[in-house]
Amino acid sequence: MNFTLKQLQVFLAIVQHRSTLAASAALGISQPAVSSSLSGLESNLGTTLFHRWKKRMIINEQGRSLLPMARRLVENGRELDEMFRSGRDQMSGTIRLGASRTLASYVMPELLAEFAGRHPGVKLEVVSRNKTGIVELIEDFSLDIGVVAGKGNRPEVRSEPWLTDELCVFCAATHPLAVQKRVTEDDLAHARWVLREEGSGTLEVFYNTLPEQIKPLQVTMVLDNIESIKRTVENLGVLSCVSRFAIRREVESGILAILETPFLHLKREYYFLFHQEKESGVLLNYFMKHCFYAGTGESESAEYGTRQ
Repeated sequence: MNFTLKQLQVFLAIVQHRSTLAASAALGISQPAVSSSLSGLESNLGTTLFHRWKKRMIINEQGRSLLPMARRLVENGRELDEMFRSGRDQMSGTIRLGASRTLASYVMPELLAEFAGRHPGVKLEVVSRNKTGIVELIEDFSLDIGVVAGKGNRPEVRSEPWLTDELCVFCAATHPLAVQKRVTEDDLAHARWVLREEGSGTLEVFYNTLPEQIKPLQVTMVLDNIESIKRTVENLGVLSCVSRFAIRREVESGILAILETPFLHLKREYYFLFHQEKESGVLLNYFMKHCFYAGTGESESAEYGTRQ
């Protein structure tokens, strides 16, 4: 083998940051060291990997061919290093988790806090994106695991079901529709709406279940933040649709009201996402088991099969 994992790490950093200066800052090494490492990698491979334009580094065709293999090798090296650096007396290592915004804000915090309390040797790195963003991070090996509404729908991404959620149409408790026992399709068609952004799993499920005769809705505003959506609904006299998890407290306190819409089928499944070419180790399987059994009263020591 004529290259090192360090050279591949440098290559990936340059791809991400598009300059040797930015890559050196990200890696915490000098710019000459970055340039030297890249030169060594290109020399050993017998090809150039970037187009040099002014101070920018733009990946070329050879670099794009190397990219997925480099990511896999660096990822395997990271997991191997963590496996043998950690003691066998406790669970340790790093889990890079991506969660869709509803899950990140209203479902995962309690699960993550409980897991971290039980396993202080584990580092949790968590990012929040919409579904499309999480799938993209899984595709380029930036995450170990994702949790989103719906399947990944990409050939490189494997999906496994986790739990069931239900979306709901809601309004402010002072809205005229709040006092109706049941709203109609016409009520929804004539209302103003604030909805999630394109790429949101919530928006995807909602629009897929809407009757065609009331599309398109009268959308006043599009927001990518659930808290902002709730405050807008509360103050602007509009309707919206989010997870029941997200508005539970406001409904209980009488600020928001859920509208009964039996003609809409708003149940959805949350899924774990993985890259097809990434094997889950002991730590990742243990974390998944924790998510499955959290709140059920069952022991984490219960057997949980690894992914095939």
